[in-house]
Amino acid sequence: MSKATEYSQGKHPNSLANLIKTDGRPKQYESKKERKNISVTSEGWEGIGKLAERYGCSNKSEFIEKLGRGLIELKVSA
Repeated sequence: MSKATEYSQGKHPNSLANLIKTDGRPKQYESKKERKNISVTSEGWEGIGKLAERYGCSNKSEFIEKLGRGLIELKVSA
C-alpha cells in the first residue's frame, strides 16, 4: 500500500488535527481584532507599507493598530 492510500479520505491524523477549532493567533491586546475597511490611494497604501517597515511592524495592520493606540507617533512635516 502506498503512503497516499494508508488512510481513508479525511482520516489522516494531520487532517484531523487541523479541524481542532482555535481562536487563531494569540491576542496581542485585550480585545479581539475586527475587520475594518478604509479607502486609500495606491500611493498612500504603498506609503503605509514603507512606514510599517520603518517602525518595525510586520505588516500594515500592525502599524495602523499601533498608530491608533498611540504607540507610534508621527511628526507631520509642512
